[in-house]
Amino acid sequence: MKRSLSLFAALLALTVALPVLAAEVPWTSLPNVEVSKLDDDIKARAISLMKEEACYHECEDTVFNCVTQSKPSDTALRAAGFITRQVIKGKPNTQIHSELMDRARSVHPFKTATFKGLRKSLMMGEAKAPVRIVVFADFDCPFCRVVSPMLRQMLPDFDGKVAYFFFFFPVKGHGPLAVETSRAGIAAADQKKFWEFHDIMYSNFEAHSESEIEGYAQKLGLDLERFKKVWHHDKTLEVVSASKKEGLRLGVKSTPTIYINGKRYFGEKTEVELRDRIEEEIALTN
Repeated sequence: MKRSLSLFAALLALTVALPVLAAEVPWTSLPNVEVSKLDDDIKARAISLMKEEACYHECEDTVFNCVTQSKPSDTALRAAGFITRQVIKGKPNTQIHSELMDRARSVHPFKTATFKGLRKSLMMGEAKAPVRIVVFADFDCPFCRVVSPMLRQMLPDFDGKVAYFFFFFPVKGHGPLAVETSRAGIAAADQKKFWEFHDIMYSNFEAHSESEIEGYAQKLGLDLERFKKVWHHDKTLEVVSASKKEGLRLGVKSTPTIYINGKRYFGEKTEVELRDRIEEEIALTN
């Protein structure tokens, strides 16, 4: 009799334990998470946060309950991955909550932007790609120096699914030549060499004098006289002015400001976070 009761108790304990085993976070399936950096403390803290935070799309439950389903949604995996990456970085809970809310409004804003003045000469990728990235940037902005080339270098990884558009948003606080360097970009685009000029300008961030810019034009094989004529033409100033006005119309106040399918991006402008957000938008378009 005692042996039967012991067997029954063991079976009961196993039955109770089964749901716990099933509700395991699929750590290796979380996008853009370095599994090698996960230890028991990080996992425990990430799980605790997942149980507190609501999933912002597809699943109306906590991130933990959504990601531990038999077939978790892409949003649940992205949200759980996001939380885990922030825990690995050692960020406080309140900051992680705030940044997850920023992520939610980056993906599902109340209103998306539409753009006037998109120029093919300032675009790379496929014009009909399902995802369009628009950046308002300045050649003299130290943050743009990192972010814009990073986005450009990522583009081939998305296999034709992303188009990247550049808008000039010169800020005089970045330097007295901010407008002039933007105008030079238009002059390079006139000879279909905008992206090459973009790269050389950011690679030589501390050297943007008129003579240095002319040197870059020559290095790129541009017709220098034509370049100089377009650069200093009043029409070029009008184009740059229209570009900045478009940003101001949308509420842009600083650079770089990024939109992904018309949705303003509020997260960290790091490669891993931008990549994850772009991948999420590609999934949403499907």
